[in-house]
Amino acid sequence: MLVTGQKRRICVRFTTCLTAMALTFQISQAHAIEGGALAQANDQLARATVAVGTVLQPDADLRFSQCSGALIGPDLVLTAAHCVRDNPVGAAVLFYQGSRPVLSPYRVVAVSRYAFGPGRLASRDLADMLNEISLDIAVLRLASPVRGRTPLRLAGNPQRIPSTLRLAGVGLSGRAAGTLKTATLKPLAISETGLIIARTVGARVCTGDSGGPVVIPGRNGPLLWGVASAVITPQAPCGTILMIAPAKVGGQQS
Repeated sequence: MLVTGQKRRICVRFTTCLTAMALTFQISQAHAIEGGALAQANDQLARATVAVGTVLQPDADLRFSQCSGALIGPDLVLTAAHCVRDNPVGAAVLFYQGSRPVLSPYRVVAVSRYAFGPGRLASRDLADMLNEISLDIAVLRLASPVRGRTPLRLAGNPQRIPSTLRLAGVGLSGRAAGTLKTATLKPLAISETGLIIARTVGARVCTGDSGGPVVIPGRNGPLLWGVASAVITPQAPCGTILMIAPAKVGGQQS
């Protein structure tokens, strides 16, 4: 869950000695987007979507977390900032062939993200909450460029809310590399900061879908509008109402 407080831009670099931990992905059965559609091998959105795995060491024990993300440059991945919070000691991304993971992880060497001070979102007013979720963006730099995959181009700054969106995510996967699926979203509202609230169509999204790319159609392929940030639901960890943080790199939307 995101937290509130004064925001700042921070950068974390990972040392090469953590490679072994950063590249640890367990491949086993895992939940995906509930409903939706299995990703197809020739789908440009699916080919640019990754699983993001992080290694956390808050005390003496290691903890693992996993989210989704999108390739936006030869060596850059965009994901949700809360997916790489808690000062991870290592991270890696995994690409997919269709709905199944390709067992050749790419190590993450640096993360640039927003961070927030202590406090719960519920303790602040609605405007603060929407503003903070709209900044839920992180850029991961990979140790080497990715070949054979086309990065997603960022959408422009359209004047009206799109009629439909499409999400890709790896689902509630824990330490496993989840199944990649896609789902259609129906936008409901957009805030002044560009945050979109949308409803899923024939699907439910789960915690592992955080950071997953949300796109609109473009002439030359899908355009990245933003990333999945938060699910509004009375039955965690999955739900049908999704908050989408706008894709911003360097503080500006492309």
